[in-house]
Amino acid sequence: MPRLVDHEERRRSIIETTWHLIAGQGIENASMRDIARECGYAAPGVLAYYFPNKDALLLAAYQLICERTNERIIATTRGRRGLAALRGLCLEIIPADPLTVVEARVAVSFWQRAQTEEALRTVGREALLYWRGLVMGFLAEAEHDGECAPLADPDAVADELLNIMMGLHVTSMLDPEAVTGSRQRHLVERALGRLSRAG
Repeated sequence: MPRLVDHEERRRSIIETTWHLIAGQGIENASMRDIARECGYAAPGVLAYYFPNKDALLLAAYQLICERTNERIIATTRGRRGLAALRGLCLEIIPADPLTVVEARVAVSFWQRAQTEEALRTVGREALLYWRGLVMGFLAEAEHDGECAPLADPDAVADELLNIMMGLHVTSMLDPEAVTGSRQRHLVERALGRLSRAG
């Protein structure tokens, strides 16, 4: 009896292979032929069953990175609120461990293409809006619970935290020896520490 093929699992496997190729050799150098070969297929035409072209595969890869990040955020903040939840969110987004380093390398590659490709820009923008909404909610909880003084400009605080996290994606790629995982976590703790002593 022929083995049943889990197409969704195979689709995810193709995407994950694409991540690792992009992280290792760059988005422009990761050809459909290379991806097919890494997946164990003799010809890139097999990929067309799942993705009609490279752009569709890249879009799916970026979407899955954002989805998995969001899943981790939901899991780590469940049962937490205020600054504890905010800390959990930040630590899931920054590239401070092997998994998130790969994701960050891929994400930074997509940011360049997103300048001219609206579909990629939309995925990135929606992720930022979602994270910003969570940050604002956790800040409101922290204020309500007395973890920090009333914030004069919570929007600016949210912007600062998001820009720290996004900036760490870039600086950790450019200088990984200096911007290590422990250094990134320290910077997040400094930002949250200043917040908890506000006012």
